[in-house]
Amino acid sequence: MSEETGTTETATVATETTAVTTAEVTPPQSFVDGQGNFTEGWEGAFLTEDQRAHARVSGGRVKSVGGMLETIINSDKMISGDKILRPNDSFGDTDWDDFHKAGGWTGEAVPITAPEGFPEGVWSEDRATKYSEAFNALRLNPKQIAGLTELHNADILEQITNSNNGNEASIVKLRADLLAEKGNAFTQFEHNGNIALFKGAQGNDEFKERVKQKFGADIDFVRLMGNLGSNFAESGSIPVIKMAPTPNDVQSKIDAVMKSDAFNKPMHPEHKATMAKLRQLHIEKGNIKVPA
Repeated sequence: MSEETGTTETATVATETTAVTTAEVTPPQSFVDGQGNFTEGWEGAFLTEDQRAHARVSGGRVKSVGGMLETIINSDKMISGDKILRPNDSFGDTDWDDFHKAGGWTGEAVPITAPEGFPEGVWSEDRATKYSEAFNALRLNPKQIAGLTELHNADILEQITNSNNGNEASIVKLRADLLAEKGNAFTQFEHNGNIALFKGAQGNDEFKERVKQKFGADIDFVRLMGNLGSNFAESGSIPVIKMAPTPNDVQSKIDAVMKSDAFNKPMHPEHKATMAKLRQLHIEKGNIKVPA
């Protein structure tokens, strides 16, 4: 091999090395210009066929790096922390079910039970079942159901209280009117009513007591029975007892009431009726005219 030939081979190797080095440092084609906009062909270079077909990408809707970031931000706004879609116009039944289950909806009717101390005769199991089914249809969670149920029960109790207070005030006024009308003859009038009730019961003491428990505090019933008893007395079938109560007579009744369990135990079922009776006795005592 001559020196000249060796020089030629060395040059050839150097040329090949330079070519390889140049290929390695050639930068790849960029599909983003200086303003961050995508240039033509970027979809084909970076996206799969499914990605290119997506509605948010196809048709050139995403045109820049900033636009792509904005799409991501908007998607995050539509998705809650646990990756549940926020409600939108395209929600179907399944979407709503998933959304409400994420919020605690059980998918089943939650039983509603009567609260402790609820007035007897007010609670309805049938009504509670209807509410339970309705709450489930509305996809409410147990905490929402408990809140609505508590509000409903409180409203019912308020209505009952207002009604009782109104009825009690009405009864007191009606009795005061009757006392004022009858004056000292009220005791005789009430006695006549008891006789009428006795005759109507026809010797059935259990029936008589049951009627007294149901209607004895109803002043309209007292007036009705007193009128009937007075008619019997006027016809001569019942002897009229001429008597006018004294303040001491009424006070004896007041003392007896104040010693009863119904007066001293606020939770007694007859407590309210007993309090009303006590007020009526005080009114009666105040209306008695003591001779000078």
